[in-house]
Amino acid sequence: MPRASPGALLVLALAAQGTVGAAATPEASPVRAEIEVRIEPGTRELTGRGTWQVAAGRPWKVTLNQRFDAGRFVVDGEPGPAAPTQAEGLRTWRLPAAPRERRVEFEWRGSLEALDVGLDHRAALTDVTPVTATRGTFLPAASRWHPVFEAAGLAYRISIDVPEGQHAIVPGTPDGERNAGGRRVQSYAFEQPESAIDLMAGPYRLTRRSFVTADGRRIALRTLLHPEIADRGDGDLDAVERYLRLYEGWIGPYPYESFSVVSSPTPTGFGMPTLTYLGVDVLRLPFIRDTSLGHEVLHNWWGNGVRPDHSSGNWSEGLTTFMADYAYREQAGAEAALEMRLAWLRDFAALGSAADRPLSAFTSRTHGAEQVVGYHKAAMVFLMLRDAIGTEAFDRGLRSFWREHRGRVASWDDLRAAFEAASKQDLRPYFSQWLDRAGAPAPRLAAASTARDGARWRVEVELTQSAPAWRLRLPLALQFDGGAEELRWVNFGDERQRFTLHVDRRPVGVLLDPGARVFRRLAPGEAPPILRQAMLDPATVTVLAGAAATGESLARRLTEHPLELRPIAAPPSSQTLLLVGLAGDVDRYLARHGLPRRPAELARSGGEPTAWVWTAERRNGAPLTVVEARDEAALAALARPLPHYGRQSWILFDGPTALARGVWSSRPQRVSFGAH
Repeated sequence: MPRASPGALLVLALAAQGTVGAAATPEASPVRAEIEVRIEPGTRELTGRGTWQVAAGRPWKVTLNQRFDAGRFVVDGEPGPAAPTQAEGLRTWRLPAAPRERRVEFEWRGSLEALDVGLDHRAALTDVTPVTATRGTFLPAASRWHPVFEAAGLAYRISIDVPEGQHAIVPGTPDGERNAGGRRVQSYAFEQPESAIDLMAGPYRLTRRSFVTADGRRIALRTLLHPEIADRGDGDLDAVERYLRLYEGWIGPYPYESFSVVSSPTPTGFGMPTLTYLGVDVLRLPFIRDTSLGHEVLHNWWGNGVRPDHSSGNWSEGLTTFMADYAYREQAGAEAALEMRLAWLRDFAALGSAADRPLSAFTSRTHGAEQVVGYHKAAMVFLMLRDAIGTEAFDRGLRSFWREHRGRVASWDDLRAAFEAASKQDLRPYFSQWLDRAGAPAPRLAAASTARDGARWRVEVELTQSAPAWRLRLPLALQFDGGAEELRWVNFGDERQRFTLHVDRRPVGVLLDPGARVFRRLAPGEAPPILRQAMLDPATVTVLAGAAATGESLARRLTEHPLELRPIAAPPSSQTLLLVGLAGDVDRYLARHGLPRRPAELARSGGEPTAWVWTAERRNGAPLTVVEARDEAALAALARPLPHYGRQSWILFDGPTALARGVWSSRPQRVSFGAH
């Protein structure tokens, strides 16, 4: 199944397209299949046939997308069940339990949908339609383009017949190729059970090399890229080798016999066993090799090599984000890592309480709110755990978790047990709090003072939080003249608690978690308004000021919730407010209602913008987001680029091009000490 790729860029943060029945348990016997498929991109016709060996002692439900007609259907040499039920776009057959293994033969055919290369990232996120064209074919596993034996793992060998100018690929190890009569037939084998098969094809150019794994196996590395980007193949494989070495040293040997980078004609960003499927334009982005590609390689350990038990939540996206996206920021330096942690906390601050969920409820990402919880909050849970038990114990726990659960399904509890064994600590309270409780703590630095205490200085700090209190390990930074700081960690578990700290010289102030190492709800001054507040908060009210039709279309693309439109003549809502329109109409609306005007800093940012996007905090504390353009054409030009700038406080555009952008400065919670 496709796994989501990284969340640093919204266009890449696409998620699994739905599950296809439960993954097999380690003890379950997988279904074994031999499948042959022929695809005609020009006519959009698919034909398939195959045999499936299914275990004895249980009934089976077989499903197939309703767009396909079943031909031959034979069970142990006898006609299979007739008259399948049809519902929710699927044909369903039911096989009764048998005392012995059964052999099922099936043939099917039908038409695929035409590829739509105009899909934006949100449409690609949710669309599970099997599509084809000469430009590219994508048959998502969740579409059930082939017969699926529900609630079982599938081990398979598949042969894919496509026109000679095409190459096809599925998760698995390349297992032969032949060319004849203007056709190319490529075979793959995959022994680790998956629920169903994702298939991709296109006019690819191949780059190949081999790689020797940590345990001495020679595996196949490939890129299958569209002609216009085929020259990047060697560079992509250099990056893949670098990531394989990194994660083999950190976790353990790579679990498969191949890895491929495959380009997509639409803005996809999927990770599957043995491959990643990334949009052509995504691959062209300059930072992909240094960020997203490593995230996809790591998913072959977490999410594919060990599969999450979705009944208790999906740990794999958070762990992959922590060990890929965040790890690369740590390698770049402390400032880059801090920037990412602050971005995660600002994202959570932008998330309305109605969209928040416990981490244990996260299974896959379908919109930005789930990304904030399932990727970013989860990554910070791992960060805080490493801070608490130490890097050595944390890494030891990862390696033992991999050794014990490789090729199997594992839960959050299994992860906890591995870290407990490595650290020799009871981590149940920690995991229970962060997995099962929605929201986040909001610790506040209520008061602080300092006084001489003999030869040293005593610092009294009072912290508060709302009930019911969270159990927190919080860093306090004591500041001294000259810019020096000393970090002290305190265990804070009450609604109000005082701490006494001693230092050798007089401090000039104290800050609460200035390094943003604790997942928490930032205080108002710590969380500058960003565009994502209007994008994610379901309570957002939208007002259109001029160019109403264009403004409404833009607002619908920008937000991830149903629009609540309010007439321009009505008083402003007290909730999060999104104002979209033409500059003159916007300015009159803001003046009429005493709302913040366009910040002066935007005029000093240079260039000649055609549109201004900015955020502010209103007197009641509610966020305001304003999208204003010089004319209707400039407003329409924002439709494609603007949704990708959710983490910004302001952006200046010239047509669809961002001239400048930024985030308003944040201020850590601080108490200064007066002179003595």
